[in-house]
Formats: sequence, C-alpha cells, structure tokens
Amino acid sequence: MSVSAGRAPRRAGAGSSLRRVPAQLPADVADFTGRKANLEQLCAAMSETERRDSTAVAVAVVAGAPGLGKTALAIHAAHALRRDFPDGQLYVSLRGGSEQPVPPDEVLARFLRDLGVDGARIPVEAEERAALYRTRLAERQMLVVLDDARNAAQVRPLLPGTGSCAVIVTSRHRLSDLAGSRLIDLDVLDDAEATELFIRIIGAERADAEPDAVRDVVAVCAGLPLAIRIAGARLAARRGWKIRSLANRLADQRRRIDELVAGDLAVRACFQVSFDALARRKSVGGADPASLFRMLGVWQGPSIGLHGAAALVGQPEALVAGSLEVLVDAHLLESPAPDRYRLHDLLRDYAAERAEADEPQAANDAMHRVLSWYLLTADMAASVVAPHREQVPLAPADPGGEPLVFATAEQALAWCEQERSNLVAATRQAASRGLHDIAWKLPAVMKNGFDRLGYRAEWLATHRIALSSVRELGDRPGEARILNNLGMVHGQLHLHEAIGYFDQALAIYRDIGDRRDEALAANNQAFCYLALGRYDEAVTALLRALELQREAGRRYGEGVALCNLVEAYVELGRYDEAIAVSEVALAVIREVGSVRDEGYALYNLGRAHLELGRSAQAAEEFQQALAIHRAAGNRYGEAQVLQQLGNVNARAGQATEALEALIRARGLFESIGEDTRVEEISAQLDEIGAENGRPLPGATATDHAGATATDHDRVGYVDP
Repeated sequence: MSVSAGRAPRRAGAGSSLRRVPAQLPADVADFTGRKANLEQLCAAMSETERRDSTAVAVAVVAGAPGLGKTALAIHAAHALRRDFPDGQLYVSLRGGSEQPVPPDEVLARFLRDLGVDGARIPVEAEERAALYRTRLAERQMLVVLDDARNAAQVRPLLPGTGSCAVIVTSRHRLSDLAGSRLIDLDVLDDAEATELFIRIIGAERADAEPDAVRDVVAVCAGLPLAIRIAGARLAARRGWKIRSLANRLADQRRRIDELVAGDLAVRACFQVSFDALARRKSVGGADPASLFRMLGVWQGPSIGLHGAAALVGQPEALVAGSLEVLVDAHLLESPAPDRYRLHDLLRDYAAERAEADEPQAANDAMHRVLSWYLLTADMAASVVAPHREQVPLAPADPGGEPLVFATAEQALAWCEQERSNLVAATRQAASRGLHDIAWKLPAVMKNGFDRLGYRAEWLATHRIALSSVRELGDRPGEARILNNLGMVHGQLHLHEAIGYFDQALAIYRDIGDRRDEALAANNQAFCYLALGRYDEAVTALLRALELQREAGRRYGEGVALCNLVEAYVELGRYDEAIAVSEVALAVIREVGSVRDEGYALYNLGRAHLELGRSAQAAEEFQQALAIHRAAGNRYGEAQVLQQLGNVNARAGQATEALEALIRARGLFESIGEDTRVEEISAQLDEIGAENGRPLPGATATDHAGATATDHDRVGYVDP
C-alpha cells in the first residue's frame, strides 16, 4: 500500500542540499500482506495534516504480542511515508526485550552523529545530548522509528521537540504512560489475510493443489504472522514436500513449537524474549507473573476468568488480578472482557512447555486444582438450577480452589453460559490426563445447566467422554447414571436410541439392587414411549414407574410420573382420567416445591379441560402456566402455552387475540430452532387469517432474539 501515490514532490528542509540526509530504514517486506486498517491508522497519525495542526510531535506506538509483525508494519508504513519526511528517516532497534536494552544516551550519540554533529562535540551528559538532538531536529521534517522499546522511559529522551517530526515506536508493551501517543494495538491476522500471506510465500499453484492442507497449516498458526512466515519458508525451501506433510507435523501439539523454525526465525525464540523479560520482573505482593504464565499454559480451555485463574495457582484473586494485567500489558495474554483472559494457541503451547520444563509438579497440581474448581463450581450451579436432583459425591475443594457460590438460578445459568466451551474442554482434559473421576462427574453435574440452556451438543459430547471414564473406573452406579443421562439427551435428539440407553441403565440398577434409581430410569424410559407417540405403552410403563417411585419414596419422581401420565391420557382422549390424575399430580408437585413442573402440570390440565369444551377453565390454567414459565425463563414452555391460548381464542371467535398469541408463540419457537412447531403455527395463522379475511401479520421471531430452548414440551425426565 502506498499513501503517497500521486503526491507532488515535497521541498527539502532548510539547508538540506548541504547535508547528508539519513535514510536508515531497513528494507521493506516484499510480501507484506493485510493490516490495511492498522496501516491506514498508522499513516494517518503520521500525516502532514496531523503534524501541521499541532505543535506536539506525532507519536504512534505499534504494540502487540511477540510474532505479530510489529516491526514489519512500522517499516512498511515508514517506507510509504518517506516523501512526507524529506529530511530523512532515523531508525534504531532498542532491543527492549533483551537483557541489555540499548540506553537512550547511546542512541542519542549515534543519532547526533547521523545528523552531522562531530563526535568530539557530542555532550557527555544525557540531558545535554537530548537537548542538542531536539535542536538539530527543530527545523527538519524527519521520521524517527524506534523499534522494540522496553518502556516509555527508554523512548522519552529520543522524542523530537517539535511537530515537524514524527515518531513510530514498536513495543511488546502498550506504553500507556507515554503521554500524547496513539496506540496501534495489533491482533492476529484474520483467516483470509493469514491464508493470503501463506499462499504468497509458497506460491498459488502449490496451494491450489492442496487447499485442505493449506487450511490446516494456517489454522495451526492461528493468525500469527511469524508462524505463517516460518511455515511458508519451510515449504518454500522444500519443494519436494507436500503441504500435508507439514500439516501432519504441526498437528502434534507436543512438537508444534519445534517444527516452527526456519533459519534464524523461530517461534520459540520470539516467545522466549518476552518470557525472559517477564521472568526478570520481581513480584511485589502478588502472584509471580512468570509462574502464572506457565500455569496458564496447563489449562486447555479457550479462556479463563479471574476466579478460575486464582484457583489455577491456588492464590487469592486480589493477588492474581494484578499479575494477570502484567501479562496483558506484556501482550502475553489477551483480555477480551473485564476479568476474562485467553492465550494465543501457540503461546499456550509455549507456556505449557515452560511449565513442564520448569515447574512439573506445580503444573500437575495446578491442573488438578482448576479442574476440581470447575467440577465444584458446576455442582454449586446445579444445586441452584435443580435443587431436587440427587447430588454426585464429590471430594472437598483443594486449598485455594474454593468454588463460586450462586444466589439465584439466573446467576448460575449465566455462569454456565459463559463457561460453556470451557466445561467441555475441562471434561476432555480430565479424561486425557487420566482424571476419570472428574471426567465423568463434571458432565453429570452440568447436565441440568446444559438442559436448561438448550446445549444438547455439549450435553451429548461430554457424556460420551464421561461414559468411557466411568467405565474405566468400574463405577457401576456412576455408569448407570451416565447411561440414564445419555438416554435423556437422546430423547431430545434421537428418540429410538434413547430407549437402548435406558435399557442399559435399568439393567445395572436391577443388578446392583438400586430400586430408587431404577424408579428414576423407568420413568425416563416411559417418557420416551410418550415422546414416540406410543401412548398405550407409555401408560403401562408410567404405571410401573409410578409404583417404583412410590416404593422408593421419591415424591418428586412420583410427581413427574403422574404429570407424564396425565399427558398420555390426554393424547389417548381419556380426559376425565387425565383431570383426576392432574389433581393428585399438582398436590405432589406443589408439596415438593417444583414450580417448573407445576407449569407443565397446569398446561396438560388445561388441555384436558379445553378438549372437554371448558374453555374458560382451560384459559385460566394456561394463564397460570404462562406466568410460571415466564418467571422461570422457560421459552419453550411459554411458547407452547401461548399456542394453546391461541387455540382457546380461536374457538371463542376472538381472531385478533388468537393471532396475537400465535404470532408470539411462533416467534419464540423460531428463535429456539423448533422448525416443526413454527410450520404448525404458520398453518394455523394462515387458516385463521383466511377465515377472517385479513392479511397475516408478519413473523416476530426477532422479538425474542437470542432466546434458547430450555426444556422439552413435557415434564418428562426425572433428574438423577
């Protein structure tokens, strides 16, 4: 990119024809790719207009993590700006990441010589050198590039004193204490830019022959320009290699850092500079930043919060928070939101490598502590979300790994939402490290949160891992529990497969003589028959489940079985029996205080009354159910009740009210991906609109944007 295209030549500075004009910029990068927005931002900060309108020197700080191409961007921009600075360009590498950064007074001496000052006339004192430097630049239009600055103190003496000059600084730190500077904060390249850079290095013909391998190599490099350049350079130097060969080498996480080396370019060496600088910092009243960085590499989740990081290192949050910010300022850690942190993938690999080499026992302790923290915090969330569940036996918290506590179900679900990906990662990491007790118990306690939030894929993925882990331990009751949970999620995805899981769970419960949990699985299996529309079989199974629930003394399970029995009777047209059983079901559900299930019981009772022509009574029960589901944030329950209220209004000839209720129901169903119900309601709306000779109101799916399915359309399963 050239920002000077079509510009008339600028006049030279005063007396410039008699002086040597410094032109110290390193060579531009021939295949510079991407960074369009950053380049425009940087050039704008250095522009003549910017400098003309201010007496202060224009200073831009290009900051970013190691390997992001800060120097490449600064030099590319400086070359594009050369004609704006006819009196020359000064450049120096300050070696801020090394053990011995270049002192400012040494740089001043060099710059003064480059500006024509005789070596014998250069002042000895640093302040006098800086003053003479500013004097020499006062009438000149010069660009100064200060590469790899350690801190603002190293930069300040090197700043010109007038607005005729401009300065570009690169640093691994943001230098927020450099007054008046503009920050150009670099991030990784996006997928398109990363792929373009890689292809420019290896050649389009070669890339076109293996597009999948190109995608895999670029994905491993995770947008880090240095890694992309190294990967490309390795292939460019090995014309006989397939791209897939390198992709396979990079797929091994343990060898990845070793593979990213080409000549004097190495990802490890680049990261090592920042880490060594970090290790030289003395920790004052907080967690050691270098050790914290290593331990963050142990955790394999995509992000971590302040609470989790404190558990990781076993220290109070107040001591860890400051050290996390040190890592952020050093661009070794990102903070996408307050108290939320993440490592670049390759930095995580490097940090894990350093942890294994420098603190292997501490790394093992940290891994167990953070995984246990996730398990115990998930259990705390489940206790609020599903207070009637049977708890999983858990070990006490490790010292420094005390779990979070939640006051409300909303708080607990918000945590589950935020930690969704991390909970899956924690399950995988626990299983891969042989911590099978955590690997099966974490999904077991998270099941309620996944269910309420509609995360069927996460529920299924974690429970498949849990089943392998619990079988590895030979824990038969635990295996039956996981099988039951797998039946529950398959009951919402693949009903026929669900029955097989319940069969296995029931066999184990009978084998070990656990009548209480046999009753639970029996009820859930009966629910599958109900969901499959096999209502006669469902009634038989539910009566058996009800007998077991009562025998085991499980009042909550008894209430669920009764509620499901009501639905079966409604579907079979046995409305009087449904109403009679509903009275018993409501009494039990209210006794145990399960408000959510009360909403479903009222819904099915309303259906029975509606079918018997008792519309007023049905409407009253639907309104009660609607209030319960709305208060609980149960979008699915709210939608199905609204659909029934639409039916009540339609039968009463109240077309406007019917349309309004049905449109709201359709919007909710659409927002949670229930396409079948959306089509069903759309047909109802068309019919009502046609009967009343009015146009169909538009869909209102966006009225509930972001809603998630929280439950299926029945009371359904009994939680273990």
